[in-house]
Amino acid sequence: MGNRKKILFIAPSPIYLEKGSSLRMFEVAKTLSKKYFVDIVTYSIGEKFKIKNTKIWRTPSFFKPDIPVGKPSISKILLDLFLLKKCINLITKNKYDIIHCEDFEGAAIGYSLSLFNKKYKLVYDLHNKLTDNLKIVNKSYLNFLIAPMERLITKKFDLVILNWNKYFNDPLFNHKSRFLYYDKINLALKKYPSFKFKYIIYTGNFENYQGIKEFLNIFKDLKSQIKLVLVGKPTNEIKNFIASNSLLRDRVILTGRLPISQTNFLIKNSLFGILPRIEGSSMKLIHYIMFNKSVLARKTNSNRELLKDGFNSLLYSTEEELKQKLMFLIKNSLIMKKGVNKTKNYILKIWEEENFLRNYEKSSNNNR
Repeated sequence: MGNRKKILFIAPSPIYLEKGSSLRMFEVAKTLSKKYFVDIVTYSIGEKFKIKNTKIWRTPSFFKPDIPVGKPSISKILLDLFLLKKCINLITKNKYDIIHCEDFEGAAIGYSLSLFNKKYKLVYDLHNKLTDNLKIVNKSYLNFLIAPMERLITKKFDLVILNWNKYFNDPLFNHKSRFLYYDKINLALKKYPSFKFKYIIYTGNFENYQGIKEFLNIFKDLKSQIKLVLVGKPTNEIKNFIASNSLLRDRVILTGRLPISQTNFLIKNSLFGILPRIEGSSMKLIHYIMFNKSVLARKTNSNRELLKDGFNSLLYSTEEELKQKLMFLIKNSLIMKKGVNKTKNYILKIWEEENFLRNYEKSSNNNR
């Protein structure tokens, strides 16, 4: 125990919340605590949690703003400044071996801290490139400023943990120690009031880039009794669209936000999951796969990393393809069971804790 190294874990997101980035950070911190002492610095927002060998430090409790999903905001910037201040206080009082930085905001803070002490080993857990995130929210025009900053900061790190395999061939990370780690899913189950009908499912947020409205436009004309369950907090646009359309009102179920355990229950009892996302990458497909469900997804580069058309999923590009493949999968939802199981086993191997810790220790020890 006395020989354990100590990590400053910078988490620029609400922990603990049952949402993508927060869950990834929580699972990574939990795994690291098996071998290291971990100080987590995170926002004042989020439920209390405990992890062995871990201390949690939060930004001031008087500031708990709502943070828009995937969008820059003044509130988020202020939270990150509070986070930086807390990190500076900690590094002046404690000795750390590694500064572990979650996503780009964490990497920017870690980079700033490393300017005070060049002995720190720096680890960057990359969720998505910032330039990719700006594309999703239609702010690619800022990339001429952001791309050089992203290169400068990434260059400083000893290890990059990649959320997507596609980044292995990205020139930004060519000369970095790196390994792949997909988002780990909480597989707990808690019963949700049973539906007495067959349904397909979507889980997540309802921002425009998720493509939900476009999917509903196709679904409303479907000649089938199958229903669509939407889990998450819908936007007013989506609620109004469903309410104003007689072909959707009785066939779309809005559950609102649910605990992960109940979301898992609904996924487990669905026919299959849908992923109509237009831009960017989504780990929802892992959620579906882990509960042995095939996926109907838009044919994007990110989706094709784990989804193979006709093997564990059906992929579409056009509205006509969507109509045809939606009807086919409703009638043949189990046809790709073998492919789904193979993909599930591959993901489980990526998640192995011993593998993660071995890669982490080896790579974070490399010299720059």
